[in-house]
Amino acid sequence: MTPDFDYHIHTVYSGHSGPEMFVPAVMARCAELGLKRVLVLEHAPAMAGTAEVGVDEWFAGRDDRTATEAIRAEVGPRRAQYPGTEFLVGAEVDADPERLDGSLMLRDLSGLDAVLASTHLLPGAAGFWFDPPELSAAERAPLLERWLAWLERIAANPDVDVLAHPGAELHSCGLTDEFGADFRAAFRPVLETMARAGTAFELNETALRRFPPAALDGYVELVRLAREQSVRFSAGSDAHFGGQLGDWKLVPAAASRAGLVPEDFWHPCGPASSTQNAQRPRSR
Repeated sequence: MTPDFDYHIHTVYSGHSGPEMFVPAVMARCAELGLKRVLVLEHAPAMAGTAEVGVDEWFAGRDDRTATEAIRAEVGPRRAQYPGTEFLVGAEVDADPERLDGSLMLRDLSGLDAVLASTHLLPGAAGFWFDPPELSAAERAPLLERWLAWLERIAANPDVDVLAHPGAELHSCGLTDEFGADFRAAFRPVLETMARAGTAFELNETALRRFPPAALDGYVELVRLAREQSVRFSAGSDAHFGGQLGDWKLVPAAASRAGLVPEDFWHPCGPASSTQNAQRPRSR
């Protein structure tokens, strides 16, 4: 079950990746590793200098395709150099944390091979998940309910191909109880919506490595539940540094423990047209 693909790779355009992650080097390294298909992408809005970016500055990046266009311009003419690896270009787009209707912070998705949706801000834009506000016990239950309802709407958005690192943000905010039975039951409507909409559940190597053992065990059960609901899966390293490219350790084990087989995995369509106004192909 070790993937020969990687559908979540960042670049220097993220502003918080290693200097070795410039696009030509990423492409050369992926080909050297023998990866058959990869998806290179960036955040929208940009997450550059995450420790310093404020919510207002982040919102100012709505509909900014600067990083995406830079990646497309670099990947396109280099594809022919690597006939053994198919290079695709996507975007990791945040859902709008104020509207909470499942809409995305980037409306122009033309020319993209796949769209991953994330929730880097808490519902209501109260803060970033990696620097969450202090929450009382009384505040956690309504926040969890609100976040899960938001994830349902995101999963139902026909522009979304993959829900990126699902549950990881909630875990960082102390809302998952190590992905125990109660949380999994609460998450089930999200999975049902994902199955109906054809939205894939991402197995994210970087996110899995952040979980303590108990949470990882609970997450495997969440993945198993997703499979039982006929959800399809994606796999991504979420690489920001060269050593993370195609470095699968926890994803294969989690997939095996949850009973996944190759047919359970989603794959994007081939490269979209290079013209900016090309209609993005559905990636099912």
